Amino acid sequence: MANPETKKQVAGSDDDVVIIGKDRTNTQRIIAFMSVLVIYFFYCYNFMTGTFVRPTMVKSIANGGFGFELSQASAIFAVMSFATIPGTLLFGTLSSKFGKKRTLIGIALMFSFTTYLPLFSPTNFTLWRVARFTTGLALGGVFGTAVPLVTEMFPQKYRGKLAAILTSTFSVAMIFAGKLYGILGDANWRILIYTAVIPPIIGAILTFIFVPDDKKHTEKLKKIADKKGEKINYLSMYKGKYLFIGIGVILLSGANFVAYSGFSNNATTYLTSVLGMSAATAGSIYSLQGIGQLIGYNIWGFVSDKFGRKVPLIGMALCGVFVFVYMQLGADDANIFKIVSLFLGFSIGFSGAWGAYYTELFPKRFSALAPGISFNGGRIISSFALPILAGVASTSRGMTGIFTIVIAIFIGGAILWAFLPETLNREREA
Repeated sequence: MANPETKKQVAGSDDDVVIIGKDRTNTQRIIAFMSVLVIYFFYCYNFMTGTFVRPTMVKSIANGGFGFELSQASAIFAVMSFATIPGTLLFGTLSSKFGKKRTLIGIALMFSFTTYLPLFSPTNFTLWRVARFTTGLALGGVFGTAVPLVTEMFPQKYRGKLAAILTSTFSVAMIFAGKLYGILGDANWRILIYTAVIPPIIGAILTFIFVPDDKKHTEKLKKIADKKGEKINYLSMYKGKYLFIGIGVILLSGANFVAYSGFSNNATTYLTSVLGMSAATAGSIYSLQGIGQLIGYNIWGFVSDKFGRKVPLIGMALCGVFVFVYMQLGADDANIFKIVSLFLGFSIGFSGAWGAYYTELFPKRFSALAPGISFNGGRIISSFALPILAGVASTSRGMTGIFTIVIAIFIGGAILWAFLPETLNREREA
């Protein structure tokens, strides 16, 4: 069996050519990718619905709101975040059985309907909780289904860039959601909800029409697994060296979530409360981080296709460096803060190609399972680590303590990444 760490990729192998839709032209493949991108963009956008509706939720019914307590509103969206983990497992299993195209279409229709569901009774707290939980289930399946589907439509030399484009849409969705909310405001919260409901249906239709069917490829992978006397499931995937690779990438994703959130959740508070900057200045500094991320995702994706999937670990290490520089600046260094924030955001884009990398780290028969659990598994770590990290703010170390831990996690994650296998131009096990 070929060793993905030592064997060079052979010409004509599945890693070098298109796996599904081999008869499609480049134009047809790009249209197929754009169809998947519609679903992926509005998957990212769906996470912004809390921004749209939360102010209305906590208004009194007499003032046109839902009459929820702030804690109830927070609980509604917390349950959605929690549900992404079982959603990852559920839809990874379904896509390995029925194909990624069919599963992705089902996911898009599901999170469209469940986003609309609360509109039947907006003041019903239980309905909101059920709806956002089921939305979270669906959202949890998008990354692990869309990324390997795109991966199988294109040769390896394009996969990092395409995965980075998908990942970078989260930044675009934030910008788009903010602009739209600024135009429509709280009074038009229903219209804002519709903007998260209708487009995924369009994406599902486009995917049905333009994306090549992977049913035959799915059946082929099942036969390969049968010959090995195993089933395509998570227990079979985490065997031998792949158990250590699997633990490694979940820890790597966890490091990303914890360090990124630990910094981003506290950056503006640090600038205003610790350094005494105005909210407007802090906001302008922080917004440049988002612009940097958008650029960084795509540049690091290009780098991963050209020079190797592990090269972007340089960006992860640089995050620690830039956070350290951030801590050395003072209230009079607003312009330098902006430059550092831009470069920090660019460095944070190191994870842009992880969708392709996580798919390639495991045997081909586990492509439907590997990227989703490898990426979203990190959320399990962050769900426990972030509250602990937040608690540091109440100690004598305060924000400085949080940022010091963030630096250590970024650098530790880069070191961990260095010990994981390279996958570019390496043959994968079937």
